[in-house]
Amino acid sequence: MDPIHPGEQAPPALYAADWQRIADALRYTGRDLHHRSYAVSGERRELLWQEMDRCLALADRLEQRQRPLQPLPLSAAPACTLITGASSGIGAALARCLAAEGRPLVLTARRADRLEALADELRRAHGLTVHTLAVDLAHPSGARQLLVQLQERQLPVHTLVNNAGFGLRGAFTANDWSGAEAMLLVMVQAATQLSHALLPPMQQHGSGRILNVASLAGLIPGLPGSTLYSASKAFLIRFSQSLAAEQQGSGVRVMALCPGYVHTEFHAVLGVEERMRRLPGLFWMESDQLAALALQALRGDAVVVVPGAVNQLIAGLARLLPSRAATALSGAFSRRYRSR
Repeated sequence: MDPIHPGEQAPPALYAADWQRIADALRYTGRDLHHRSYAVSGERRELLWQEMDRCLALADRLEQRQRPLQPLPLSAAPACTLITGASSGIGAALARCLAAEGRPLVLTARRADRLEALADELRRAHGLTVHTLAVDLAHPSGARQLLVQLQERQLPVHTLVNNAGFGLRGAFTANDWSGAEAMLLVMVQAATQLSHALLPPMQQHGSGRILNVASLAGLIPGLPGSTLYSASKAFLIRFSQSLAAEQQGSGVRVMALCPGYVHTEFHAVLGVEERMRRLPGLFWMESDQLAALALQALRGDAVVVVPGAVNQLIAGLARLLPSRAATALSGAFSRRYRSR
Protein backbone atom coordinates (compact mmCIF):
# COMPACT_ATOMS: atom_id res chain seq x y z
CA MET A 1 0.00 0.00 0.00
CA ASP A 2 1.43 3.41 -0.98
CA PRO A 3 2.07 5.77 1.94
CA ILE A 4 -0.11 8.85 2.44
CA HIS A 5 1.98 12.00 2.74
CA PRO A 6 1.17 14.89 5.09
CA GLY A 7 -1.62 17.06 3.68
CA GLU A 8 -2.69 14.34 1.29
CA GLN A 9 -6.19 12.87 1.60
CA ALA A 10 -6.70 9.11 1.76
CA PRO A 11 -8.42 7.63 -1.29
CA PRO A 12 -12.13 6.96 -0.78
CA ALA A 13 -13.12 3.43 0.18
CA LEU A 14 -14.62 1.20 -2.48
CA TYR A 15 -17.75 -0.73 -1.55
CA ALA A 16 -19.14 -3.95 -2.99
CA ALA A 17 -21.33 -2.07 -5.46
CA ASP A 18 -18.29 -0.09 -6.66
CA TRP A 19 -16.30 -3.26 -7.34
CA GLN A 20 -19.28 -4.71 -9.23
CA ARG A 21 -19.49 -1.57 -11.41
CA ILE A 22 -15.77 -1.88 -12.19
CA ALA A 23 -16.24 -5.55 -13.11
CA ASP A 24 -19.20 -4.68 -15.35
CA ALA A 25 -17.16 -1.93 -17.06
CA LEU A 26 -14.30 -4.37 -17.69
CA ARG A 27 -16.71 -6.88 -19.23
CA TYR A 28 -18.17 -4.15 -21.46
CA THR A 29 -14.64 -3.13 -22.50
CA GLY A 30 -13.76 -6.75 -23.23
CA ARG A 31 -16.82 -7.20 -25.46
CA ASP A 32 -16.08 -3.91 -27.20
CA LEU A 33 -12.49 -5.01 -27.92
CA HIS A 34 -13.84 -8.26 -29.35
CA HIS A 35 -16.14 -6.38 -31.74
CA ARG A 36 -13.34 -4.00 -32.77
CA SER A 37 -11.05 -6.92 -33.57
CA TYR A 38 -13.18 -7.79 -36.62
CA ALA A 39 -12.24 -4.45 -38.18
CA VAL A 40 -8.52 -5.18 -38.11
CA SER A 41 -6.37 -8.11 -39.05
CA GLY A 42 -3.17 -9.93 -38.24
CA GLU A 43 -1.04 -8.75 -35.35
CA ARG A 44 -3.41 -5.94 -34.34
CA ARG A 45 -6.30 -8.39 -33.92
CA GLU A 46 -4.16 -10.64 -31.73
CA LEU A 47 -3.30 -7.70 -29.47
CA LEU A 48 -6.97 -6.77 -29.11
CA TRP A 49 -7.84 -10.36 -28.20
CA GLN A 50 -5.10 -10.40 -25.55
CA GLU A 51 -6.46 -7.20 -24.01
CA MET A 52 -9.99 -8.63 -24.15
CA ASP A 53 -8.83 -11.74 -22.27
CA ARG A 54 -7.13 -9.60 -19.60
CA CYS A 55 -10.27 -7.48 -19.08
CA LEU A 56 -12.55 -10.51 -18.78
CA ALA A 57 -10.13 -12.33 -16.45
CA LEU A 58 -9.88 -9.28 -14.16
CA ALA A 59 -13.67 -8.93 -14.15
CA ASP A 60 -13.91 -12.57 -13.03
CA ARG A 61 -11.43 -11.94 -10.21
CA LEU A 62 -13.32 -8.87 -8.98
CA GLU A 63 -16.64 -10.72 -8.99
CA GLN A 64 -15.04 -13.65 -7.15
CA ARG A 65 -13.85 -11.16 -4.53
CA GLN A 66 -17.45 -10.16 -3.82
CA ARG A 67 -18.98 -13.63 -3.97
CA PRO A 68 -19.99 -14.82 -0.49
CA LEU A 69 -18.15 -17.86 0.80
CA GLN A 70 -20.09 -20.91 1.94
CA PRO A 71 -18.01 -22.92 4.43
CA LEU A 72 -18.73 -26.63 4.29
CA PRO A 73 -21.09 -28.19 6.83
CA LEU A 74 -19.25 -30.29 9.38
CA SER A 75 -21.01 -33.41 8.13
CA ALA A 76 -19.67 -33.01 4.57
CA ALA A 77 -16.23 -34.51 5.29
CA PRO A 78 -14.01 -35.33 8.29
CA ALA A 79 -14.01 -32.08 10.26
CA CYS A 80 -10.60 -30.52 10.86
CA THR A 81 -8.75 -28.48 13.45
CA LEU A 82 -7.43 -25.25 11.90
CA ILE A 83 -4.47 -23.56 13.59
CA THR A 84 -3.16 -20.19 12.41
CA GLY A 85 0.44 -19.20 13.06
CA ALA A 86 1.29 -22.90 13.33
CA SER A 87 4.84 -22.84 12.00
CA SER A 88 6.56 -22.26 15.37
CA GLY A 89 6.16 -21.40 19.04
CA ILE A 90 2.76 -21.71 20.69
CA GLY A 91 1.06 -22.59 17.39
CA ALA A 92 3.35 -25.56 16.74
CA ALA A 93 3.00 -26.73 20.36
CA LEU A 94 -0.80 -26.56 20.10
CA ALA A 95 -0.64 -28.52 16.83
CA ARG A 96 1.38 -31.29 18.51
CA CYS A 97 -1.03 -31.39 21.44
CA LEU A 98 -4.25 -31.27 19.38
CA ALA A 99 -2.91 -33.94 17.01
CA ALA A 100 -3.45 -36.45 19.83
CA GLU A 101 -7.22 -35.97 19.41
CA GLY A 102 -6.98 -37.73 16.04
CA ARG A 103 -8.88 -35.09 14.06
CA PRO A 104 -7.31 -33.99 10.73
CA LEU A 105 -5.23 -30.84 11.08
CA VAL A 106 -4.99 -27.76 8.87
CA LEU A 107 -1.84 -25.79 9.63
CA THR A 108 -1.41 -22.31 8.23
CA ALA A 109 1.33 -19.66 8.43
CA ARG A 110 3.58 -17.73 6.05
CA ARG A 111 6.54 -20.13 6.13
CA ALA A 112 5.65 -23.14 3.97
CA ASP A 113 8.90 -25.02 4.69
CA ARG A 114 8.34 -24.97 8.45
CA LEU A 115 4.71 -25.98 8.04
CA GLU A 116 5.68 -28.99 5.92
CA ALA A 117 8.35 -30.07 8.40
CA LEU A 118 5.84 -29.95 11.27
CA ALA A 119 3.20 -31.70 9.17
CA ASP A 120 5.59 -34.56 8.36
CA GLU A 121 6.45 -34.90 12.05
CA LEU A 122 2.77 -35.13 13.03
CA ARG A 123 1.89 -37.55 10.24
CA ARG A 124 4.65 -39.92 11.37
CA ALA A 125 3.84 -39.58 15.07
CA HIS A 126 0.05 -39.85 14.88
CA GLY A 127 -0.77 -41.29 11.46
CA LEU A 128 -3.32 -38.58 10.77
CA THR A 129 -4.05 -36.30 7.82
CA VAL A 130 -2.31 -32.93 8.03
CA HIS A 131 -2.92 -30.18 5.44
CA THR A 132 -0.65 -27.14 5.11
CA LEU A 133 -1.80 -23.82 3.69
CA ALA A 134 0.83 -21.08 3.31
CA VAL A 135 -1.13 -17.82 3.71
CA ASP A 136 -0.07 -14.36 4.86
CA LEU A 137 -2.82 -13.09 7.17
CA ALA A 138 -1.13 -9.67 7.23
CA HIS A 139 -2.39 -9.16 3.66
CA PRO A 140 -5.78 -7.41 3.53
CA SER A 141 -7.30 -10.40 1.72
CA GLY A 142 -5.29 -13.03 3.63
CA ALA A 143 -8.16 -14.37 5.74
CA ARG A 144 -10.43 -14.60 2.70
CA GLN A 145 -7.70 -16.43 0.75
CA LEU A 146 -7.50 -18.95 3.58
CA LEU A 147 -11.28 -19.42 3.57
CA VAL A 148 -11.26 -19.89 -0.21
CA GLN A 149 -8.57 -22.58 0.09
CA LEU A 150 -10.57 -24.38 2.78
CA GLN A 151 -13.58 -24.31 0.48
CA GLU A 152 -11.65 -25.48 -2.57
CA ARG A 153 -10.04 -28.35 -0.66
CA GLN A 154 -13.36 -29.34 0.93
CA LEU A 155 -12.09 -28.92 4.50
CA PRO A 156 -14.82 -28.23 7.09
CA VAL A 157 -13.51 -26.84 10.39
CA HIS A 158 -14.66 -28.14 13.77
CA THR A 159 -11.98 -26.40 15.89
CA LEU A 160 -10.57 -22.98 15.03
CA VAL A 161 -7.41 -21.85 16.83
CA ASN A 162 -6.71 -18.16 16.23
CA ASN A 163 -3.07 -18.10 17.27
CA ALA A 164 -1.28 -16.02 14.61
CA GLY A 165 0.32 -12.86 15.92
CA PHE A 166 3.50 -10.88 16.41
CA GLY A 167 4.84 -7.90 18.34
CA LEU A 168 6.19 -4.45 17.47
CA ARG A 169 8.95 -2.82 19.50
CA GLY A 170 8.91 0.82 20.47
CA ALA A 171 6.42 3.64 20.88
CA PHE A 172 3.27 3.74 18.78
CA THR A 173 4.48 6.47 16.40
CA ALA A 174 8.02 5.04 16.19
CA ASN A 175 6.77 2.26 13.90
CA ASP A 176 5.63 2.71 10.32
CA TRP A 177 1.90 2.42 9.78
CA SER A 178 2.48 -0.64 7.57
CA GLY A 179 3.61 -2.62 10.62
CA ALA A 180 0.68 -1.42 12.74
CA GLU A 181 -1.76 -2.22 9.96
CA ALA A 182 -0.29 -5.71 9.56
CA MET A 183 -0.69 -6.35 13.30
CA LEU A 184 -4.35 -5.33 13.25
CA LEU A 185 -5.00 -7.45 10.17
CA VAL A 186 -3.44 -10.55 11.75
CA MET A 187 -4.57 -10.24 15.36
CA VAL A 188 -7.94 -8.53 15.00
CA GLN A 189 -9.37 -8.77 11.50
CA ALA A 190 -8.21 -12.30 10.63
CA ALA A 191 -9.34 -13.76 13.96
CA THR A 192 -12.79 -12.18 13.73
CA GLN A 193 -13.23 -12.84 10.00
CA LEU A 194 -12.35 -16.53 10.35
CA SER A 195 -14.64 -16.86 13.37
CA HIS A 196 -17.48 -15.13 11.53
CA ALA A 197 -17.16 -17.43 8.52
CA LEU A 198 -16.56 -20.74 10.32
CA LEU A 199 -18.99 -20.38 13.24
CA PRO A 200 -22.29 -20.97 11.34
CA PRO A 201 -21.44 -24.59 10.34
CA MET A 202 -20.48 -25.28 13.97
CA GLN A 203 -23.83 -23.89 15.12
CA GLN A 204 -25.71 -25.97 12.55
CA HIS A 205 -23.89 -29.11 13.67
CA GLY A 206 -24.32 -28.30 17.36
CA SER A 207 -20.61 -28.82 17.99
CA GLY A 208 -17.40 -26.88 17.53
CA ARG A 209 -14.67 -24.90 19.27
CA ILE A 210 -13.02 -21.49 18.84
CA LEU A 211 -9.80 -20.94 20.80
CA ASN A 212 -8.44 -17.40 20.68
CA VAL A 213 -4.85 -17.16 21.87
CA ALA A 214 -4.82 -13.83 23.71
CA SER A 215 -2.32 -12.83 26.39
CA LEU A 216 -1.89 -11.77 29.98
CA ALA A 217 -1.03 -8.41 28.40
CA GLY A 218 -4.71 -8.02 27.54
CA LEU A 219 -5.72 -8.27 31.21
CA ILE A 220 -3.33 -5.73 32.72
CA PRO A 221 -2.99 -1.96 32.11
CA GLY A 222 -1.50 -1.11 28.73
CA LEU A 223 2.27 -1.44 28.51
CA PRO A 224 4.52 1.32 27.14
CA GLY A 225 6.09 0.11 23.91
CA SER A 226 3.31 -2.46 23.44
CA THR A 227 0.42 -0.22 22.46
CA LEU A 228 -1.27 -2.27 19.75
CA TYR A 229 -0.24 -5.68 21.07
CA SER A 230 -1.93 -5.16 24.45
CA ALA A 231 -4.96 -3.58 22.80
CA SER A 232 -5.30 -6.40 20.26
CA LYS A 233 -5.11 -9.05 22.97
CA ALA A 234 -7.66 -7.17 25.10
CA PHE A 235 -9.95 -7.13 22.06
CA LEU A 236 -9.60 -10.91 21.66
CA ILE A 237 -10.54 -11.42 25.31
CA ARG A 238 -13.67 -9.26 25.14
CA PHE A 239 -14.58 -10.74 21.75
CA SER A 240 -14.31 -14.25 23.20
CA GLN A 241 -16.44 -13.36 26.22
CA SER A 242 -19.21 -11.88 24.09
CA LEU A 243 -19.10 -14.72 21.58
CA ALA A 244 -19.18 -17.33 24.36
CA ALA A 245 -22.24 -15.66 25.87
CA GLU A 246 -23.98 -15.76 22.49
CA GLN A 247 -23.15 -19.44 22.01
CA GLN A 248 -24.55 -20.70 25.30
CA GLY A 249 -26.63 -23.78 24.56
CA SER A 250 -25.42 -24.02 20.94
CA GLY A 251 -22.80 -26.71 21.56
CA VAL A 252 -20.00 -24.36 20.42
CA ARG A 253 -17.19 -23.78 22.93
CA VAL A 254 -15.39 -20.41 22.88
CA MET A 255 -12.29 -19.74 24.99
CA ALA A 256 -9.60 -17.07 25.30
CA LEU A 257 -6.18 -18.34 26.40
CA CYS A 258 -4.11 -15.70 28.23
CA PRO A 259 -0.53 -16.93 28.71
CA GLY A 260 2.25 -14.86 30.22
CA TYR A 261 5.86 -15.28 29.14
CA VAL A 262 6.49 -18.39 27.05
CA HIS A 263 9.82 -19.66 25.69
CA THR A 264 9.40 -19.13 21.92
CA GLU A 265 11.00 -17.06 19.15
CA PHE A 266 8.72 -14.13 19.99
CA HIS A 267 11.16 -12.02 22.00
CA ALA A 268 14.12 -12.79 19.74
CA VAL A 269 12.16 -11.54 16.72
CA LEU A 270 11.12 -8.50 18.73
CA GLY A 271 14.76 -7.77 19.58
CA VAL A 272 14.40 -7.86 23.37
CA GLU A 273 15.65 -11.40 24.09
CA GLU A 274 18.76 -10.25 25.97
CA ARG A 275 16.74 -8.01 28.28
CA MET A 276 14.07 -10.68 28.83
CA ARG A 277 16.70 -13.17 30.02
CA ARG A 278 16.95 -11.12 33.22
CA LEU A 279 13.36 -11.98 34.05
CA PRO A 280 13.23 -14.64 36.85
CA GLY A 281 12.51 -18.17 35.68
CA LEU A 282 9.27 -18.44 37.66
CA PHE A 283 7.67 -16.03 35.16
CA TRP A 284 8.35 -18.35 32.21
CA MET A 285 6.49 -21.33 30.79
CA GLU A 286 7.46 -23.84 28.09
CA SER A 287 5.27 -23.89 24.97
CA ASP A 288 4.44 -27.60 25.29
CA GLN A 289 3.42 -27.09 28.93
CA LEU A 290 1.17 -24.22 27.87
CA ALA A 291 -0.39 -26.31 25.07
CA ALA A 292 -1.20 -29.14 27.49
CA LEU A 293 -2.85 -26.70 29.92
CA ALA A 294 -4.79 -25.10 27.05
CA LEU A 295 -6.17 -28.43 25.86
CA GLN A 296 -7.15 -29.35 29.42
CA ALA A 297 -8.93 -26.01 29.83
CA LEU A 298 -10.66 -26.41 26.47
CA ARG A 299 -12.39 -29.48 27.88
CA GLY A 300 -13.82 -27.36 30.69
CA ASP A 301 -16.16 -24.38 30.57
CA ALA A 302 -14.05 -21.35 31.61
CA VAL A 303 -14.09 -18.62 28.97
CA VAL A 304 -10.97 -16.65 29.98
CA VAL A 305 -8.15 -18.99 31.00
CA VAL A 306 -4.93 -17.73 32.60
CA PRO A 307 -2.50 -20.67 32.85
CA GLY A 308 0.03 -20.84 35.69
CA ALA A 309 -0.11 -19.67 39.31
CA VAL A 310 2.20 -16.68 38.78
CA ASN A 311 0.17 -15.43 35.82
CA GLN A 312 -3.05 -15.85 37.79
CA LEU A 313 -1.54 -13.81 40.64
CA ILE A 314 -0.56 -11.01 38.23
CA ALA A 315 -4.02 -11.00 36.65
CA GLY A 316 -5.60 -10.90 40.10
CA LEU A 317 -3.44 -7.98 41.22
CA ALA A 318 -4.25 -6.06 38.05
CA ARG A 319 -7.94 -6.55 38.79
CA LEU A 320 -7.78 -5.68 42.50
CA LEU A 321 -5.21 -2.87 42.64
CA PRO A 322 -6.28 0.74 42.05
CA SER A 323 -5.90 1.65 38.40
CA ARG A 324 -3.09 4.16 39.00
CA ALA A 325 -1.03 1.67 41.02
CA ALA A 326 -1.52 -1.15 38.49
CA THR A 327 -0.58 1.17 35.64
CA ALA A 328 2.58 2.34 37.44
CA LEU A 329 3.68 -1.25 38.14
CA SER A 330 3.11 -2.48 34.59
CA GLY A 331 4.85 0.59 33.17
CA ALA A 332 7.91 0.13 35.37
CA PHE A 333 8.09 -3.54 34.46
CA SER A 334 7.86 -2.81 30.75
CA ARG A 335 10.55 -0.13 30.85
CA ARG A 336 12.92 -2.46 32.67
CA TYR A 337 12.50 -5.57 30.52
CA ARG A 338 10.96 -4.64 27.16
CA SER A 339 11.24 -0.98 26.19
CA ARG A 340 14.17 0.93 24.65
